[in-house]
Amino acid sequence: MTAAREPCTFSVIVPLYDCRDAGTNALRAALAQTLPRHRFEVIAVIDAGARARPDALLAKCDRVVESDADFGAVEPEIALFAAGSRAASGDWLFFTEGHTVLDADALAAIAHHLEREPGCAIVCGRRRNHARTRLGLLVGGNNDAHEAHAQRHGDFTLGANSPIRRDAFVALGGLDARFARFGETVLYERALAARVRIDAIDAVLCTHHNDLGFSWLLRLLVATGRAKARHYAEAGNGAKRPRVRHPVYRWLRAPAAGLVAAWPLRLAGPALILAAIALVRRWPARAQAFYRAGVGCTDVSGYCGEQASARFARHFHIGLGHRA
Repeated sequence: MTAAREPCTFSVIVPLYDCRDAGTNALRAALAQTLPRHRFEVIAVIDAGARARPDALLAKCDRVVESDADFGAVEPEIALFAAGSRAASGDWLFFTEGHTVLDADALAAIAHHLEREPGCAIVCGRRRNHARTRLGLLVGGNNDAHEAHAQRHGDFTLGANSPIRRDAFVALGGLDARFARFGETVLYERALAARVRIDAIDAVLCTHHNDLGFSWLLRLLVATGRAKARHYAEAGNGAKRPRVRHPVYRWLRAPAAGLVAAWPLRLAGPALILAAIALVRRWPARAQAFYRAGVGCTDVSGYCGEQASARFARHFHIGLGHRA
């Protein structure tokens, strides 16, 4: 006779960061899961310097992790995920965002799948999009396109619809804060290289609130482009070349090309996104095309800026060395 396998447990990690119009609902929904409470823990990651805190909700959490990260910047989200993961004890890590609200049965749906398919390392569910603003509608439409691609190809995102087994997360090296939000893509590439099993389930796990500010979106896109440049440069130094997501990153890798392209792209990207915002109510399909182009231009402008500044810093350092 063999011993019965213990049911898996979950660590739900909720950074109270970039909450948009969701308020504290992300944390409240994590605590209100229908899965038996002994099978999951909730870890809140909060701003150590914040004066206003949802103390009543934090008191119900299993752990509260305080972080000195700049909650007013766009870069620290991956660092907050990583801080929460270090405090976790569950078999599975379920990273949420401050603007993603879990469905009540999200953990139960994942657990049901794992009872039938215990060999997978990542589970990808679906998410619905919530928006009231024009920009939110564009973000949601773009998210829908990415989710359709994910369901076909097994891609995943940490945005509250892709839990990962904790031992696989550790074996893959966890999350690297240097790559900001692009760090989840780096983790996914490692998962593909390691051939870990990724399952997709036909269940909506959360609602994603898309009504972010225009300046926040631009800062996020530029930061992601800069993170891609750091990742491609670092991975390119090894024996295995990184998976470049679009040939434009190869075309603009040369310092001169990056210097020439950075500012035109930085101006064109926001202009295209503003045009999309103006068109989205009347011509949504055309607006989505403008939006995708604007997102791409802004992202690549960050990539070019990082490439140019990194090359300049290296040359400047060499120059100082010669003068010394």
